[in-house]
Amino acid sequence: MELILLFLAALVIALVVLISKSIKGTPAATPAASDKSTEELLAESYRLMALIEVRRQAQMYGDADTVAAVDDMTYDGPLPDKLPDGTYTRVYELHDYNIAGINYRESIAAYVGDFEGYLQPDPTNEHDPNAIAIFHKDGHHLGFIPAGCTDAIRALNRPFPLAITGTIEQNHDDIDNRDYFIGTVYLFALRHPTPTT
Repeated sequence: MELILLFLAALVIALVVLISKSIKGTPAATPAASDKSTEELLAESYRLMALIEVRRQAQMYGDADTVAAVDDMTYDGPLPDKLPDGTYTRVYELHDYNIAGINYRESIAAYVGDFEGYLQPDPTNEHDPNAIAIFHKDGHHLGFIPAGCTDAIRALNRPFPLAITGTIEQNHDDIDNRDYFIGTVYLFALRHPTPTT
């Protein structure tokens, strides 16, 4: 991975050198580069820098498929915009879902607070063969993605198990004198995912 980043950085430096030579009126060193205008070379340079940023964000959000697509130069998803302060916009957006059925799961009180986990389809679910189960990273079953949201998660075209974070809150119902739980899971995905073939 570091080797690819070094290669991309070297390529950017080479492009900058070629651009500076063409600006000064010095002929470009290679015939292929001389066929391109300064604007084209700059555009390629900006695209390479944007791809490096996509890869960084993909690593941060655990999106191994996007990292691989950038590495083999097949990535064709959204690119970040460079802001005036030198930072980039996010190519990922946050999706959040309630945890359905959380109050029917065992030992939920032990999982109150923030957690890391994963999503896994549950095709043997007797109520919904399209169900997507939510698990804590230790494998404890916390509940399900609401039935109306499972198609949206599948449309992200990310392989399962799908890494998520989440939080569980414990509340008390004074009328029924019982505790109940509310949970939310968070998933980062590309703004406009590219369908896979």
